[in-house]
Amino acid sequence: MKSVQLVNVPRGKADTQVYMQSFCQSWVTNGGDYVSRPQILRKKWFKNMVKGISLTGVHWGNSSDAYLVCSRGQHLLKSCLPFNFKGEIIPMLWDCWPYTWKSLEHDLRLLNVKLCFMTASDVIDRFSKIFPDTKFVHIPEGLDMSDYVPGLPLSERNIDVYEIGRKYPAYHQKLIEAGLDKKCSFIYLNKKPDGKTFIFDTFEKYRNALCNSKITVSFPASVTDAVNTSVETLTMRYWESMLSRCVIVGYCPKELYNLLGYNPVVEADISHAAAQLEEILSNISSYQSLVDRNREVALKNAAWDYRIEFIFKVLEQSGYSVHS
Repeated sequence: MKSVQLVNVPRGKADTQVYMQSFCQSWVTNGGDYVSRPQILRKKWFKNMVKGISLTGVHWGNSSDAYLVCSRGQHLLKSCLPFNFKGEIIPMLWDCWPYTWKSLEHDLRLLNVKLCFMTASDVIDRFSKIFPDTKFVHIPEGLDMSDYVPGLPLSERNIDVYEIGRKYPAYHQKLIEAGLDKKCSFIYLNKKPDGKTFIFDTFEKYRNALCNSKITVSFPASVTDAVNTSVETLTMRYWESMLSRCVIVGYCPKELYNLLGYNPVVEADISHAAAQLEEILSNISSYQSLVDRNREVALKNAAWDYRIEFIFKVLEQSGYSVHS
């Protein structure tokens, strides 16, 4: 039986994005074995050298070792370094958008992947046909629920509208043209106009703004980006809003609906975007029961802990050991 170790992505105090970190933290908390990434990989020259060797297809890993590697779709090979020389790679993949498919297919083939976890079910459908001998398993995005708090009742919050997640310029422009940003307390996305600097320089500040928001606006990439229409998937932004008891306005991904059995999102009226938000704000207390329900349901469905238990079972059933 092969021993599986997670290549840990530790969480730092300055981190503003924690999706992989919280996954790793849950793995470790639940008793999974793990290893740390060598510090020398921080040196660009060394990383480029190792990657170059990897691209030749040379691998000399111990067949008794396996490594669970967290990565975005377009960076799989880079994320595996240097563990692809030491044993079998089992990817845990986020952000497998269509523009990543060519490089991802190349990396999966080069690494001879036999088992792969992905957060997007639509992508699994596609890659299962390309790699019939590889087992692909859907793992819906989750989070560490201890990171989020229920906040005050909606009527007592200070931020009216917070557009989080992916940019949807067509929708945002309608709000601006109607002067909504002048009429109420309004935050647009998580980054400043330069597109690089985060509005909140720590995760804690972001969390505090979220639980002080009445409405959060969220659309999946399949709606906001024409090139991603074939991949409709659940992201952690929905869980964050549900756990923070925000009224979510936007679009509900089918993965979220199928998981919960109901739609926790107020579907956006694109033609009357600003008017819809103003109507909700003027009757915000009437949505308190919805956000209370959404939080209770999220508490039972959003945690990485539930998914880690499932991953352990899949690994064990596939002939791997996750505990020393």
